Amino acid sequence: MKRELFGSLFLVVLFSVTVFGQDQEKYIIGSEPKLEMIVHIMGEVRKPGEYRVEDNTNLVELISKAGGPTQFSNLGGVRITRIGLMSSASNGGNGKSDRSAMSNYQVGKRILKINVNDYLNNENYRDRVPTLRPGDVVFVPRNAWFRWRNVVSVARDLSVIASVYFIYLRATKE
Repeated sequence: MKRELFGSLFLVVLFSVTVFGQDQEKYIIGSEPKLEMIVHIMGEVRKPGEYRVEDNTNLVELISKAGGPTQFSNLGGVRITRIGLMSSASNGGNGKSDRSAMSNYQVGKRILKINVNDYLNNENYRDRVPTLRPGDVVFVPRNAWFRWRNVVSVARDLSVIASVYFIYLRATKE
């Protein structure tokens, strides 16, 4: 009993430590002793939505967890929107020190544009797949084939209407 209580207290203390530069409230302790976080994926994936994933999950793993890309996805233009503490310009190079380490950080939004095809098709890039952070929003855009399909669909509908019109004109002339 003493050993179990000590182990439980150790885990609580271990996971309650605040890491500088990370939003503690965005991490979740799962059923197993692993850190989890919530990220979002939108756009051309089979199951877009909010996902609870393990810490250190990368972009390719999230796309896979969301059912993979659709046939109309543009994996060359994936965007990760990251909101949180960002490193700012330090003290402008004037040699003076800041009052606190936190003055080097500010809350901001950063958009990373990622070509996932590079990571999937080139073995040299596989180690460099971006790791997600809590609150990241991933957007997988549509490719040009989706727009082309819409144009062809409209052209088909217009040609049917034009054909019916010309058949009507021919029938009424006689």
